[in-house]
Amino acid sequence: MSKSVSAALFVLFLSVRTLSVAAETRPSVSDFLGQVQATYDKMQSYSSVGDITSNMSGPGFGREEGHYTFSIKLARPRLYRIEWEQRAPNMIITGAAWSVGNGYFITVPGQASPVQAKDLSTALSMATGISGGAAATIPAIFFGLSSDSLKPFKDAAFGQDADIEGDPCYVITKKTGTIGVTMWISKKLKLLRKIRDDFNGPMEIPEMTDEEAKKVIQSMGKMPTAAAIKLLKAQMASARAMMSSGITGFSIEVHRQIVVNATLRKADFTPQAVPARK
Repeated sequence: MSKSVSAALFVLFLSVRTLSVAAETRPSVSDFLGQVQATYDKMQSYSSVGDITSNMSGPGFGREEGHYTFSIKLARPRLYRIEWEQRAPNMIITGAAWSVGNGYFITVPGQASPVQAKDLSTALSMATGISGGAAATIPAIFFGLSSDSLKPFKDAAFGQDADIEGDPCYVITKKTGTIGVTMWISKKLKLLRKIRDDFNGPMEIPEMTDEEAKKVIQSMGKMPTAAAIKLLKAQMASARAMMSSGITGFSIEVHRQIVVNATLRKADFTPQAVPARK
């Protein structure tokens, strides 16, 4: 056997062995996501900046595009500051959600003063829509809330590996009904780098009862008057009709400049100035 043939076979052997080892050491989706959650659970603090791009269309509202930038700071036990900026034609809308340990606050469009929510989950839920989703994904994972995006992914599947800005990532996908979700998670750091939601069809939202409306209003720090309950139920009915008519489109959230376990003070969680509509 010639040296050149032997060398070629040796290279081939190494390639096959490398692929075999990679296949054997690749974790299951469930095990890997468990490692990812454990990584966030052990953190004392987290910060990142990023952007969100969305493009949605439906019979009830036509086509809408969204462009957001955001910054996130989180720390134990329940300190956080999430700020965002939405850019639209001829308009920039900024907002924030924060807590320095003495309450959960959100700036809401149309409200002159920040709104104080009853608890952490309510505050982040209130901020989710107006932040383009920035207040939902990482904060829920970090604080281990019921809305944690990793929890329903236990039976998801691996897609083709990909890099996010040079960071090798596992790509994990799952589809439930008309909604598909894809996550890009750093293999080395076990941190979420990117998440994409795809919508293709009607989404069923249950009708809100008076008691449910009352609890929501109370969690927002407001009096559940008959008028307030009626208004909220009407708003939910409108949203339910729009979503059930069929939504198509996507939302992509990317995280950059991630810093873990930096020393943060309470002052780091107070917005420099309460954001307002520009």
